Amino acid sequence: MPARTPIRRMTERETLPEDASSTWWRLLDEAADLAEGYRDRGWTATVVHPGDVTPVNTDDRFGLSVLAPDSEYDRVQSLADSHTFDRSQVYRRVDDGVTYLVCVFETAGDNTALVVPAYATETGLDLLYPRAQDVGEMEIHVRPLAHEERVALTVADPAPFFASEG
Repeated sequence: MPARTPIRRMTERETLPEDASSTWWRLLDEAADLAEGYRDRGWTATVVHPGDVTPVNTDDRFGLSVLAPDSEYDRVQSLADSHTFDRSQVYRRVDDGVTYLVCVFETAGDNTALVVPAYATETGLDLLYPRAQDVGEMEIHVRPLAHEERVALTVADPAPFFASEG
């Protein structure tokens, strides 16, 4: 097991603003609708309901760390153990300085989708931008509350995380 690396936590100024909660709730509804669309086409689709999202930029890990309820994390872990997510899509919305994301990870062979909503402040994305450009991808780390384990999912093209409005 790799050495424990501290996760860079968001400061109070970087957390999701209270007035952004309506946008966040709409995004969660859209993520559920997206998963339902997959199910309507015969896919198995799982949605993560994040409790917190933080940027991570350490020597051995970077991207967005998404805190999932333990039961959902167990499902994500099971899917990651039994499937190879080889395609990804990112849907993005910017509202009042916060970037809201729905990351969808798909398997090509067995019609399985994992839908992970996330958000990041401009400051959080600024922290991640240089490294994402260097490595050409962005990672989403789904983690449970009580454990240091994580499921790392890769978005092959980081551009949707950073694209400018307009």
